[in-house]
Amino acid sequence: MELVNSKEKLLKGPEIVAMSAYNMPDLKYPKEVVLAAVAAEFTLPRTDLVQIGNTVFVAHTGKGKNKKKMVGRAFNVDTGRNFIVNGFKYFTYLQQKGITHYTTEFYGPVFLNGFKLFKRRADQQDTEIAIGKYRNTDKYVVFMRLGKKPLMRGL
Repeated sequence: MELVNSKEKLLKGPEIVAMSAYNMPDLKYPKEVVLAAVAAEFTLPRTDLVQIGNTVFVAHTGKGKNKKKMVGRAFNVDTGRNFIVNGFKYFTYLQQKGITHYTTEFYGPVFLNGFKLFKRRADQQDTEIAIGKYRNTDKYVVFMRLGKKPLMRGL
């Protein structure tokens, strides 16, 4: 996958999404269909879109008693180091919004390595992260309970 260091060149959100979507390891449909589906997803009610560096985070907020919970994912073309910082900024953003729980699923080791780093930092604070793997696949799921201490502090 082509990576673009956001410290050298900041891309526009649609460029990030397109580049990232084209490089999904589980891409089973034509790229145009995938982009149309992603564009439709972005217009759903209670959808939150945030670009930090060359990472676009999309998440969906629950309703009623689940209004402080989100399910989301990232479209990333930033470097590994920048993705980690972008992630910490995003989780701090969620904390500021009052989100208490965040869940995501992804394939492969790239995001897994990032979440292992997030977990190491969270273990030193009041945020909890659990990482699981689906049997017989390279698909992972992460459950987060966001604490009050900003994860960006000290970076």
